[in-house]
Amino acid sequence: MECLFAFSPLRLLDLCMQLLTGYPHDSCHHLNGPGAYEWWYVDALSADAEWGVVMIVFRGMPMSPNYLDDPNDLTGGYSLSVYHRGVRVAFAFAGEPLDDPSGKAEFTKLDEGRHVCRIDATMPGIKRSARVEVVLSGEGAAPSKEEFTADHGWVLAAPRSPCTVHIELAEGGRTTVDETFETLAYHDHNMGRRAMSDDFREWFWGRVHASDRTYVYLATPNATTPFSWVGEVDDRGLVTPWTDVDFTYEYPWLSFMGLSLHRRVMIHGLGADGVRRLLICDNVRACENGPFYQRYISRWTLNGVDIGSGTSEFMHVRRLRARWIRPFLRLPWIFHRSSSTP
Repeated sequence: MECLFAFSPLRLLDLCMQLLTGYPHDSCHHLNGPGAYEWWYVDALSADAEWGVVMIVFRGMPMSPNYLDDPNDLTGGYSLSVYHRGVRVAFAFAGEPLDDPSGKAEFTKLDEGRHVCRIDATMPGIKRSARVEVVLSGEGAAPSKEEFTADHGWVLAAPRSPCTVHIELAEGGRTTVDETFETLAYHDHNMGRRAMSDDFREWFWGRVHASDRTYVYLATPNATTPFSWVGEVDDRGLVTPWTDVDFTYEYPWLSFMGLSLHRRVMIHGLGADGVRRLLICDNVRACENGPFYQRYISRWTLNGVDIGSGTSEFMHVRRLRARWIRPFLRLPWIFHRSSSTP
C-alpha cells in the first residue's frame, strides 16, 4: 500500500507542538482548561493576488481581551480580514458565548468532499457589513494515524484545497464589493490544552501554493520546546516533510508598535526528492500590523526561482501577557449576545 504521509521519527510526547494531518483530526477536541484554545483557519488569495481573505473561527480566543483578563473565559468567536491589492479593506473581531452562538461564523462539512467557512460580520447600527464564504473541495491532506497527545496541536487539515470564494462588502446599506473567484485555499487547525503564551515566545508561519504543490512552514524559536517544520503537499494530499532543516531570519525590523521582527525567512533543507533546496519567504509588505503580530501577503522563491504570492505571519506570543496591549485589542472588539441576554 502506498504511504500517503511521512514524518520524522520523533517521540510525540517529547514535543510541545504536535503535527497532525487530515480532516479526521479537524473536529472539536473540547479542550476546557484554563488557557485552552482551538481555532479553525482558512485563507485564500485570488490568482492575481488582487483579493485575499483570512477567516478564523475560535473556541477559546487567545487574542481576545476577555480571555487575556480571565483565562477561564472560554468564549467562541471569529476574526475576518479582507484584502484588496495588499491593503486590508474590511476587518471584524468578535466573541460570543459558547452556549449561545450567534450563527455569524461557522466551519462545517457540507457533504462528502466539501466544507464551508462562512462569516457574516454585520453591524446594523452603522449599516456596515462584510460577508465572506469559502467553499473548499476535495478530501484534504492524507490523514495521520496518531491521536492528539501533546500540549499544543497543529492540524494540516486541507493545506491545498480547490475552493470558491465569495466576498460581499457593504457600506451605508449599499453593496460596494461583490466578488467571486476560484482559487486554492489553505486550511489548518490549531489547539492547545494551555495558554500559548505559557510555552511560546515567537511564532513564524507561512504558506505558498506553487503550480503543483504547496509549501508550508511553522517555526517557534525560543519556545519551551522549540518547534520547526517545513514540508510540501501535492495535489493528492500527500504531506512530505523536509529533512535536515535549518531556519535563518534576515532583515530585522522594528514596527511602529515596537514589534521586533524579521522581514525574510530562509529555509534550507532536503526536499521530498532528497535534493537540498532553499525556500525564501519575503515579508516585504504587512497587510496587517498589530501590537503583537504582523500578517503579510508574501513573495516566495525556491532555489532563486519565483513561485508566487502567499500568506505568512509573525506573532510575538509572549506579548499577549503585556497588559498595555489590551486596550488596542479592545478597539475593534465586539461581543455578540442573543436578544434574550440582558
